[in-house]
Amino acid sequence: MLIENDVIFAFLNKLDKNYSVARAIFKKIRDGELRVEVSSVSLLEMELIYRSEERESQLFKDLAALASFENITFIPLTPEIALTSVYIRRKWGLSFFDSHYAATALGLDRKIISFDVAYDRVEGLTRIDPKKVIEEIS
Repeated sequence: MLIENDVIFAFLNKLDKNYSVARAIFKKIRDGELRVEVSSVSLLEMELIYRSEERESQLFKDLAALASFENITFIPLTPEIALTSVYIRRKWGLSFFDSHYAATALGLDRKIISFDVAYDRVEGLTRIDPKKVIEEIS
């Protein structure tokens, strides 16, 4: 199951409105109760955002924290994922990064953990609300 950057960013930002839910998910990941995949495109998005906000030192810390989780598998970008993401942008109007996450999830188990309801439009993809992840695992 792919975890989207909105959940990752919420986990990394204590001021985020979804921080407590994201923190509970990452506790389950750390404790081995949940295994997830992260798109390598997520790392690129993080770099671009942090760099634009001139927060490179925080980026280093946050990437190191993310990399420390044993139950996260990083999924590389492939030509098939890139092609699928173009199709998704054209057909369902998702953003550049969201289309990559949807394409990656479709190539895995067709599930994505995200707060973003835009994924609900993508045929064949199941968005799992992060709050439900906590309920199902508990």
